Amino acid sequence: MKMYTTVSAKITEEEREELKKLGLNPTVIIRKAVQEEIKKARDKKLIEKMKRVAPMISKLKLDEIISDIREDRER
Repeated sequence: MKMYTTVSAKITEEEREELKKLGLNPTVIIRKAVQEEIKKARDKKLIEKMKRVAPMISKLKLDEIISDIREDRER
């Protein structure tokens, strides 16, 4: 079972009233925004890692890799 914690955000009274008028749930909006920001941050980290390893990967020769894989399969 997932554990939850409470976070809060201050918004103007006008924003709160607008949310009510539009029938929007601030909890759902905040949860979705947090999830999106986590995804963006993870994607950014992954791209940074990929950029670091790209020079090493580009030095590898595809035909050698294929040959090594085939040799391993035959064992």
